[in-house]
Amino acid sequence: MIGFAHPRNSGPDGYRLWWGTVGIMLPDRNDWTMSNFAEIRAVATPIEIELRWSDQDINGHVNNVAILSVMEEARIRATQEWTATTPGMSGPPRIARSLNTNFDREVRYGVATSVWVWVPRVGTTSFVLGHLLVQDDRPCAYTEATMVVLDEATGRPKPHDDTFRKELERHAGPAYRAR
Repeated sequence: MIGFAHPRNSGPDGYRLWWGTVGIMLPDRNDWTMSNFAEIRAVATPIEIELRWSDQDINGHVNNVAILSVMEEARIRATQEWTATTPGMSGPPRIARSLNTNFDREVRYGVATSVWVWVPRVGTTSFVLGHLLVQDDRPCAYTEATMVVLDEATGRPKPHDDTFRKELERHAGPAYRAR
């Protein structure tokens, strides 16, 4: 037996509760209004992305691994726009040290998709890029990528030069908070 709570009986975290043999939680329709998306829009660079038919999985939504490729594409294009450099081809060498992604709702093929890119944190030798994938003006997935700048001669982490740091700081903003 599967049933659900009436929408006005949403839990304190803004989720409607579904009960039965299988339990699942679905976000409320307007849950993005509880996020800091409006604040991020003020500082982030929107990158329009066209999803590919092959990005879908058997369930009819964009596969989570494909979403990471979409985030990478947005990261490269934002970096090109900000610094007129292409990672791996020009500008300071940098590598992805870590990726952390939260999937808040399904991403669908055929829907206008943008990824908002900005810099939540700047360290001495690294920086974090925030990527918020949005469809229908609603956040769907958030990725933080920690990037490390490398010394060309040694391949070891090196501090940002002043020009690069200033460019990163020009795109600084808060980390995304879903609620």
